Amino acid sequence: MKPIINSLHIYSRFLLLVGCLLAPSAFSQNQLEELAGDGGVLFHSPSGEVIASLNPENSLIPASLVKIPLAQVALNVLGEDFQFETHFYRNESDDLLIRGLGDPFLVSEEIATIAEVLSQRGLSDVRRLVLDDSAFESGDLPLELNVDDPYAARNSALAVNFNTVNLAWNASGNLISGEEQTPLTPLALEFGAQLSAGESQRINLGSEPEDGLRQAQQLFNFFLKESGITILDSDFYHEALSEEWNLYYEHFNSRSLREILAGMLRFSNNFIANQLFLALGAQNRGYPATSESAREVLHQQLTEIYGNGVGINPQSLLMLEGSGLSRQQRITARGMMQIMEAFRPYADLLPEVNGALRKSGTLTGVYNFSGYIQRPEGLYPYVILTNQSVNNRDEILQFLHRSI
Repeated sequence: MKPIINSLHIYSRFLLLVGCLLAPSAFSQNQLEELAGDGGVLFHSPSGEVIASLNPENSLIPASLVKIPLAQVALNVLGEDFQFETHFYRNESDDLLIRGLGDPFLVSEEIATIAEVLSQRGLSDVRRLVLDDSAFESGDLPLELNVDDPYAARNSALAVNFNTVNLAWNASGNLISGEEQTPLTPLALEFGAQLSAGESQRINLGSEPEDGLRQAQQLFNFFLKESGITILDSDFYHEALSEEWNLYYEHFNSRSLREILAGMLRFSNNFIANQLFLALGAQNRGYPATSESAREVLHQQLTEIYGNGVGINPQSLLMLEGSGLSRQQRITARGMMQIMEAFRPYADLLPEVNGALRKSGTLTGVYNFSGYIQRPEGLYPYVILTNQSVNNRDEILQFLHRSI
């Protein structure tokens, strides 16, 4: 009987193959359904024709995919060449007040540049450094609690090095700075003392807002002294701008908005996203920027950019925050595809992975991709939204690759 069973098995596989050849679309749809479950998938040609579609109206959690429309709103409101500012004030007591306005890229190299400029402008003596972070009110933005990773850093109008410290250990096991351009500050030493020697790591400055400001004060203190400026009192001072202060210098970050957005999308940096989110709020009501004012700007801009198209619900998409950490935000595959069609002029801002321009969106039980497959004839936009325990997004993207 074995030869008969084997023959029947071969014959059944032959029939399956013939069925697949005769009805490839049905077979493909079944395969897509098996991979995506109740998820939403849409795949368009360069001309906008639908190549693949599954549950395009299902409302799902977008996670970090919201950074794509956030980037487009920022480009529309601020422009590609926009530069974040940090302002410096003097008073009659020869103090220097540093007023942060939400610059997400106030890194060590930028602070060193600022110190040199201030020295060249004739600043030689400072009695006290005073820090002002009153331009943002960000208390209701979501944070991942008990997480040291840099992407989970707290937002602030005045934060340096993404509100993180980069720590490392030398061959002797001594704590050192994890980056050549940044000194090991007293606060960094405090954080390092809580860790065991090992591989270098960048950690966020935790849930205490004052820690981030202390790191900013200590870095400015270091670089100002390096530029020949004397700081008489190195203690920590924190107060808001008042009438006693006179504007001394306005610094524009050396990076354009387009450069900052490319970094945000490449590394899915939640800190940068919500700095940008709050900065957009200042365009509506001025300072202090709040989540409420940011949501108003985004609601207006989302409506103008995407209209009231099918699948777009501006009240839920991006109306809470800009990082995608909130699980209350929702989008459909059709709505996200509308975003991707509008984002085509800025497609090169997305990172390229295995021949596809791709932005991921990941939370526990949320595995999304959105981007463009590149071909000589143009860009094929795709959306993959899966809110399920099994992560099949890579297989779904490969499936889409094979369909063209």
